[in-house]
Amino acid sequence: MNKNRFKLLSIIISYFFFVFVIIISINTVVPEKDLQVLEPKEILIQKVDNNFLRNKNSVYEILEKDNHEPEKSIESEEGKSNSKIIKNGIKKDNFRIQFASFKEKQKSLEISSKLKEKMSNMSIGINLIVKEVKIKENQTFYRVISESKYPFGKANSECAKFKKNKIQCIIIKS
Repeated sequence: MNKNRFKLLSIIISYFFFVFVIIISINTVVPEKDLQVLEPKEILIQKVDNNFLRNKNSVYEILEKDNHEPEKSIESEEGKSNSKIIKNGIKKDNFRIQFASFKEKQKSLEISSKLKEKMSNMSIGINLIVKEVKIKENQTFYRVISESKYPFGKANSECAKFKKNKIQCIIIKS
C-alpha cells in the first residue's frame, strides 16, 4: 500500500509541476499591457543602392555596342588584312586583348614578363604592354594588354586561342 501511495503522490506532484511550468511559460510569452517597448529613434540600418557606373572602357559597353553592329561588317573585317578599315569616320580595329589588371605596377610587369615567356614557348607572336588606366575616385589600375589593335572578330578569335591554351583574357576597346 505504501508503494501505491508513493506512485499516486509522485503522479500528482508531477501534474502540478507540469501545470506550474505551463503558467510560467504563458507569462513569459504573452507580454503585459503596460510593458514598455524600446524603439530606436534613429534608423540603425540604412539601405544603400549600388551606384556602379560603367565607363566607356568596360566590357559591358563594348559588348553592347558590338551586338548592335551588323554581322556582315564583322565578317568583312576578318577577311581583310591588318589594315585599318574606316567607315563613317570610326576605326574598326580598335580592340585589344587584356590579360590582367592590377593596382600595383610591379605586379603587372611581373605577370607581363611571365606571359611573354609562356607565349614564346607556345610560338605565339604577340607583344604585351602595361597600360596605366585611371578610374573614377582616384583609382589607378595597370592593365597587361596586347600592343597591337584588332578588329572585334579577330580579337575574339585570338582570345579564344589563348583560352584554349589556358591563358585567361578579355577583349577591351582601346
